[in-house]
Formats: sequence, structure tokens, C-alpha cells
Amino acid sequence: MSRHRPCGQLTVAQLVRFGPLSGARAFAGSHLHRPVSGVGLVSDLDQARRVEPQTAMVVHPAAAHGVWALEAALRCAWERNAACVVAPDTVPVSGSTTQLAERLRMPLLTVPDPAGIALEMAVAIADTEAARARLIARCAVLFGERFSLRGIVGVINSEVPGVIAALVTKEGHLLAGRAAAGGGDLAGPAEDHHRVTVPVPSADGRPWATLVARINTPSPAWAETVETILRLARAPLASAGAGTRLSLAHQGSRDRLLMEALLTGRPSPHPAEEDHRPGAALAGDGRGTLPHGGGQSPEEIARDAGWPVDGRLVAVYLRPAGWEPQDLDAAAPGVTAAWQADLSDAPLVPLQHGWATWFTGTGLTSEQVGQQVGRRLESARIPIPLSAGVGDVGEGMAGLRRSVTEAELAAAAASRRGGRVVELYGRLGPRAVLAALPVAELATAARTLLAPLLADPKADVLLATLAALLDCAGSTGQAAARLGVHRNTILGRVERIRAHGVDLNAPEQRLALHVACYALLDPAAPSV
Repeated sequence: MSRHRPCGQLTVAQLVRFGPLSGARAFAGSHLHRPVSGVGLVSDLDQARRVEPQTAMVVHPAAAHGVWALEAALRCAWERNAACVVAPDTVPVSGSTTQLAERLRMPLLTVPDPAGIALEMAVAIADTEAARARLIARCAVLFGERFSLRGIVGVINSEVPGVIAALVTKEGHLLAGRAAAGGGDLAGPAEDHHRVTVPVPSADGRPWATLVARINTPSPAWAETVETILRLARAPLASAGAGTRLSLAHQGSRDRLLMEALLTGRPSPHPAEEDHRPGAALAGDGRGTLPHGGGQSPEEIARDAGWPVDGRLVAVYLRPAGWEPQDLDAAAPGVTAAWQADLSDAPLVPLQHGWATWFTGTGLTSEQVGQQVGRRLESARIPIPLSAGVGDVGEGMAGLRRSVTEAELAAAAASRRGGRVVELYGRLGPRAVLAALPVAELATAARTLLAPLLADPKADVLLATLAALLDCAGSTGQAAARLGVHRNTILGRVERIRAHGVDLNAPEQRLALHVACYALLDPAAPSV
């Protein structure tokens, strides 16, 4: 840092965190943000009444004759707008003294040698650059000793006074640190001079996340110090983030192998056969692998890995709302990390169109699971919008296979309704079959089939009427009630539909027309 710019004042918190007051016992510690411009060593009340504002009032042992002396010093400090009161630790601090300090919002710190501390504080205040350089050096050392995102950001929150930090994704989802302070969200809007942000790159150099720090007592010099510390944290965070993503991706690949084995019921390959298979590099002793088990069944491997595969089971399938399959690999680590926090003993396993997991428990019902999943979708900081399908209750491995298939069908239906939607397979009925249909392909064919009708200026109304008629088995009365119009209106629309070449009386055409209407009216159908 340059010595030619204003250094800015230190605060009581900074002196406590990395300065002479680091060994002090603090009372009214929530008010340490006060700036300190000088030090005053007082031996009597007359001197205390003459201290300058923003001065650290240090009570000499000769003046500290009891609790009353500390309370008198606190009142004088409050009247003079001092920064804090420093007293000898030989004088006991009573409950009434602590309450007075809190009421006056005046920090009280006790130390073994007030006179010596006063001299050290004066030196630190005179050379704020040196004090801040020590803080930066300490943070740099601690960053090198932490290997997780939470640990690295935790160094900033624990060591840098008056700063609240968090690591957030580009979308604003919290990865580590504190999401809110003083009623505000770190990812939300804030005054620029109260916040310092530093982008954290990934291995390829592109921004991966943002390190955000909110400063309680901003000044140009202190903001620069905080920014320097954040920049020092970027490389450790990038390394920890890459390791986390690699670990989650590797774990997901191993879990997927085991899940596919469970769903298909195939046995684990013999060691001689497994050496040359494409997934051999994933084999090992970790959770979710297919180890060289000499013919172990998938169920035995899953039990060894700690997966709950016995008893009453309810499967859940998570599926992105409006996301294409090629996006899933990039989203998988973030989804897995956000979902797994204290929700279920079962893993979250990546599959072709999303992720599968399951719940276990005596008396468990699909409705209970659906409610838990819905709350989780609302509260978890998942980086993409997800919908969920919940299967029916199953018993043992056979029941889990069926429940996963049901959950996937329900998830397909839920994903077409948007994010954070939960569908229960038991409530879908035959609609579950429609969820498996390729809507995009069907919509393309339907536009060709119904081209004359779609060219009509009232195409939307006619298409909705046609769908309602087919849903109601051709009953114009029921269709009118469903659409909220008079029956004669439906009759008029039917004539217009027939004029476009649609024959509602041909039984062999009704199924194709019904599917065409379903595809064109589905929210997931691509627009033209």
C-alpha cells in the first residue's frame, strides 16, 4: 500500500483483532466499530473529563479504585464521545458496570498493563499501515491453512473486524459465508462504499463466483485493505472450488454406476471382466462405487456404501424446468451440494434427465415426502430452477425400482409447469403417460396436421375448444361448462373447426387430434 495516501483511522475492533488490545477482555463488544484517533492515559476524573473525542481512554491503575471508578470513567467517556475505555483487569467488572457499558454503547476493555498498552496503542495509531500489514499477512497465512470454501471465507469473517463476507455465484446463490447482515442480503443491492466485491475465477480464467465483503465503517484506506485481503483469498478459493466440483463430479459418476446397477438389477462385474470396461477407473472402495466384489449383488454393494435400500421407500426425481440435457453436467455439482444438506440419508444421484433420491421410514407416505421436497425446493440455494416428481410407496429394492420410474414420469409432468413444482405420481393417473411423450416432436407434427386451423385469426380459441371437446368425449354441454361459455357458442365454433378440415366424427382420427392438441397447448412446446 502506498504511504502517500491518507491511511484512515483504526477502529477499536481493529485494535482488538490484530493490535495491542488482542488479549483484552471486551464488554459491550457489539460496539467496537468506533474509530480511534488517539490515546489518553487518565489518572483522575478531571483528566477523564478533558479527553478528546474519539480517544481511547486508558484508566491508570492508580485511578481504578473500584467499580464506581469504572462506571465514572464510562460516563465521562460517553460525555466526551471517546472511542472506548481501557481499564486494569485487577478491578472486577460487575453486572451493573456491564449493563452501563451496553446502555451507553461504550466498549470497556480490561488488560493486565494499561500503561504499557496505552503506549503500544499510540504506536499502532500513529502507523496504521503497519497494523494493517500485519492483518493482511495473518490472513494470507490462514488462507494457506484452509482447504474448503467455508474455511477460507471464514478467515475473513473471523479475522477482519467490521467485515461480513460471503462467496456467491453469478446468480446470487450463497456458496460460503454469511448471506445477510443488518437485515440486508449480500447479493442484493447495497451502497458501493459499503461493499467490496472481487471476482473469483475458475481454472479456465472465467469468473466462477464473486467474493463480497460488507464494511461496517467504510473509509478509502480500510476499503483498500479489505480488497487486498479479498484478492489474496481468490487463488485459495479457486483451488478449493475446483476440488469441490471435481470431487462432486467424481462422486456423482460413481453413484450413477451403482444406481444404474440397482435399477437394472445387473450383478457387479467379475474382477477379470471389470478391468477393461469404460468405467473401471471409477471403481474403488468409496461410497457409491462398484468395487471388485467377486459377484456381489448391487443391493449388497449399496448396503456396504450406506445406502438405505430396505423397508418402506419413496423415490423423488428432480428435473430442471426448461433446461436441456447438456446443461446438467455443469449444474450437477451445485445442485448436489445445495440439496444434500441435512435432508436425506440417501444420495442424490445424477441420471439422464435429472437427479434421483429417495426417502425411507416407517409410516412414510408420498404426501409427506412431497411436502418435504416442496419446502426444500423453496428454501435451498439451488443454482437452477428444479421441479420434482414423487413416486408411490415401495417396499425394498423392487419397490424402489418402481417408485423411481414413477417419480421420473411425475417429474416430467412437473417440469412442464415451471420451477419449484412437485407432482405426485399417484395424483397424475393416466396423465403420467402423457408426461413421457416427446412434446417438441409432437408439436411439430401437430402444426402440420392442423395448419389450416392454426391459420385462422381465432386459432387459440378454436384449439382450446377442440381440446375441451375431445376431453369431454365430444359433449358440447360439458365443453361449454369447462370453458365457461354458452353451448350455442361451442356449436358455432365446432362448425368453424369443421370448415378447416377437422372431422370430429371420425373415430380413427380422435386419438391423433387429441394428442396434437395436447402437444400444442403444452407450455413446454417450442414456439414458432
